[in-house]
Amino acid sequence: MKPTQYDSSILQQFADDLYSRARWIIFSTAAMYGTVVFVLSLIGIPAMNHSITLQMQDWGVIGTLTLVAVAIGVSRGREKAFQLKLQAQQILCQRQIEENTRTASSTKAFAAKV
Repeated sequence: MKPTQYDSSILQQFADDLYSRARWIIFSTAAMYGTVVFVLSLIGIPAMNHSITLQMQDWGVIGTLTLVAVAIGVSRGREKAFQLKLQAQQILCQRQIEENTRTASSTKAFAAKV
């Protein structure tokens, strides 16, 4: 069985994918938090009031809760995005170390032959 060969482009591709996910995770997390709280509010507030219809003040509460949930979702999304970006930077750093080491090794090998 042939051994697997090192390919630095795979590291670059993975880091690019992590950055792509980091760009979307803030939006998707905020949307998810907002949607969940909006739906739960639509169900929960009438249930708490023992009513089927929503009053005008109920819509204000629903809107406020939804906006707070979106803000929390943005905050959580930023935390997740930071983690993904940090992981991508670690991968790019390892890739750069390998390239620098390979270049230094090639230079030393060439100098030894001359």
